[in-house]
Amino acid sequence: MRPVTIAVVGAGHRGAEAYADYCLRHPDEVQVVAVAEPDDGRRAALVAAHGIAADRAYSGWEDLLAADRIADAVVVATPDRLRTGPLLAAARRGYAILVEKPVATSPAELEEIVRAVGEADVPVGVAHVLRYTAFFRHLKELLDEGAVGRVVHLEQTEDPGYWHFVHSYVRGSWRRADTSSPLLLAKACHDLDVITWLLGAEPATVYSTGALTQFRAENAPEGAPERCTDGCPAADACPFHAPRFYVERLRDHHAWPVTAITGDTSAEGRLRALREGPYGRCVYRCDNDAVDHQVVALTYAAGVTATLRVGAFTEANTRTVRILGSHGEIEGRLDTGEVTLRRFLPRRGAELGGAPRWDHDAEGRSGLPDDDVVTVVTAPVDDVDLLVEPGRRESDGHAGGDDGLMREFVATVRDRRVRPGVRVPTHLADAAVSHRIAFAAERSRSTGEVVHL
Repeated sequence: MRPVTIAVVGAGHRGAEAYADYCLRHPDEVQVVAVAEPDDGRRAALVAAHGIAADRAYSGWEDLLAADRIADAVVVATPDRLRTGPLLAAARRGYAILVEKPVATSPAELEEIVRAVGEADVPVGVAHVLRYTAFFRHLKELLDEGAVGRVVHLEQTEDPGYWHFVHSYVRGSWRRADTSSPLLLAKACHDLDVITWLLGAEPATVYSTGALTQFRAENAPEGAPERCTDGCPAADACPFHAPRFYVERLRDHHAWPVTAITGDTSAEGRLRALREGPYGRCVYRCDNDAVDHQVVALTYAAGVTATLRVGAFTEANTRTVRILGSHGEIEGRLDTGEVTLRRFLPRRGAELGGAPRWDHDAEGRSGLPDDDVVTVVTAPVDDVDLLVEPGRRESDGHAGGDDGLMREFVATVRDRRVRPGVRVPTHLADAAVSHRIAFAAERSRSTGEVVHL
């Protein structure tokens, strides 16, 4: 069977380095045959990497989608506020579609998209990639098996890491809600989606609180200039000093996030970008309004609750999960892939009397030492952003989620050739739930009210 063909709309980090890169590594399954990208350099790079014909390289999505269908599917990976146009145009042309999250940046826009896609009757999948990681799939299997009995509470953290947060949400493209989307929607609608999926239900109420507390002008060190490159007296003590991060600490690294600030990854190119572009600005002198910490509380039927915390102030760039049930608990950490299941029953053959303390385990942690505890590592989770060559990745981003999503999307598009009604992974109808929760959470954060869904 011939490979699935894809047109990429938006050849930035996600379009080129996640979805299109999968095609380089699996050319027998899927091939990129067209691209729409306004940046000449990015467009040329994708054309060269994938051998795209010159007449199928467009500067704008309008020209690509004005023509008859030239591929089986379209991947829409444009900036947050530029997705509706190409998504709806591709739907009208009858393409299968994979769209980067968030799908929409306002409730009205979301409902317009849901309605229009329904009328077009085309499969639209959303890149909620966490569902496709081995880590979260293992958690889902445990819950579905009843491993902890009845679930009572789920708590999840989304920690971008201090360096990633200032790169993307203070200096970068997602620093302002009015030019991109609120932090919760831009960064954590993944998490709202996977929480809903794990619990198998939609919440009844949403409450949220959070604020921008640190990255404000009044917190700037005395004498701090507009740019880190202008001789900041606080440079040695500032965790966010741009030249130290981009030029010194990442000197041997030539992929994202360095490529987000400049295409010239030499030391001179990096310094020039910091002197002239947004990523060299003092984190206390930016025009950002993204909150730097936020908590969301959700309630479900039968008294089940869930919380999500997202914020800037961690070293780790990962997600953690803790699930409390009537008969046990689960803890997990995405970056290591480690999941620990503790049942509230003694493991077979264990004897409490042989332990040094009856109320502590062998590592000295509080708990009965004969509890039935199982720890597994779900999968290796190499960070592809630390690798340089496209098409040479040993695993993929989001702890396996990017590849898992693409693999299922490609298989679904292939099946659609013979079974037109087949459903794409993480369908728009599924993703719309997480977006509605995010919009409700932002309303709650702004008003202080509990929002009923």
